[in-house]
Amino acid sequence: AGIGYCRYNQINIPILDDLLRKALYGDAAGGGAGMGDEVVNSLADARAGKPIAVSDVLGQMNRYCRRGKCSDDYWEALPEVAKALKMGPGTWDRKPLKKDKARDLDEILVKVAEQPQARTEAVWAALRIVSKELLDVTPKSMKESLASRVALKSAKPPEGSATPEPEKEEEEVVVDDLP
Repeated sequence: AGIGYCRYNQINIPILDDLLRKALYGDAAGGGAGMGDEVVNSLADARAGKPIAVSDVLGQMNRYCRRGKCSDDYWEALPEVAKALKMGPGTWDRKPLKKDKARDLDEILVKVAEQPQARTEAVWAALRIVSKELLDVTPKSMKESLASRVALKSAKPPEGSATPEPEKEEEEVVVDDLP
């Protein structure tokens, strides 16, 4: 139960995560820097105005946008991330994404675009840039099936408030007729 809680709340479990990272990725992470460090570094690079690749954005959205709900910091950083994505990469990482990674990023973009925070001009424009860059690196066989291109088709964000509605608390139902 404790591990599930930590996973749900994106809490790092030091020994377990290190073992899993090593088992899944081997020593390919290199230099003691784990996959999480690469994501944090790519976000820092984007905020510093350095170019990043679409694969970096996938890592960031996997970390900061669980089930389509991004952290407040990532909503603020999204325009900078899109600007950094647009700047790069030149020729150093322009290879197409694998189908499963392209599908993952496409699904995340659709979920993120549905959130109220995406209704600001800057965030909507950023999401459209990410969607366009995704289209550029998606395998040809998948380009027609990208749902994010449809969800982000409009140049203007959908109408409505850009602030999330508070989640409704459900009333607890008490059953008194137990024998």
